[in-house]
Amino acid sequence: MRKKILIKLIFVLVTLGIGFCNAKQQQETISLKESIAVLNKKNKDLADKEEELHQKNERLEKQAEDSSESLKKIQRQCINSGVDVDLNTDFINIVTKLFEANLNFTPENYENRKREVSGYLSDELKKEYFGQNRDTYQDANETTSKLESLEIYSQEVKNNELLGVTIVYHRNKQINKEWVNGMNIFKIKYNIQTNKFTEIINLGNGYSGNMTS
Repeated sequence: MRKKILIKLIFVLVTLGIGFCNAKQQQETISLKESIAVLNKKNKDLADKEEELHQKNERLEKQAEDSSESLKKIQRQCINSGVDVDLNTDFINIVTKLFEANLNFTPENYENRKREVSGYLSDELKKEYFGQNRDTYQDANETTSKLESLEIYSQEVKNNELLGVTIVYHRNKQINKEWVNGMNIFKIKYNIQTNKFTEIINLGNGYSGNMTS
């Protein structure tokens, strides 16, 4: 009798052990499937990010190529412009002052910079740059900016307005981020009677990457 009870007890224990092993194996299988699913999602996210960066790089390369072509065209147009030497000198000086005021700023002195820039602009251009319905970006946004260099070309004088183009090299950074180099090409109109800029149009821009200090 005891032998039969012992055999039954052993059978029950073996059955429970097998059931436990099967349950554990099933749990491990589920965990493995979940891990594989997570890994597949991470791989897909990584592939999507890589494709996004590739497309962005292609856009930047195209933008740099277009800017280079625009620059060459402008330089060809500005050779032998025929503008009076003294007037050309004055134009270079005033354009330099404008962009020094416009692109040398920190979050702390940004409002002062805006007031200085407005002194060079016509009333209409002030509204465009600083009015409530402005189309231009006019918030410091924790940004520090520095003007690196300018290339200024005068083209012609027409109806008391000196037409010209300037190529602006600058860099900017936000807090806790690296410096980014930038280049913009602007078409400019300057009224030689009122001594005010009446038109500033961005013809193109480019960014050449990060730099330190």
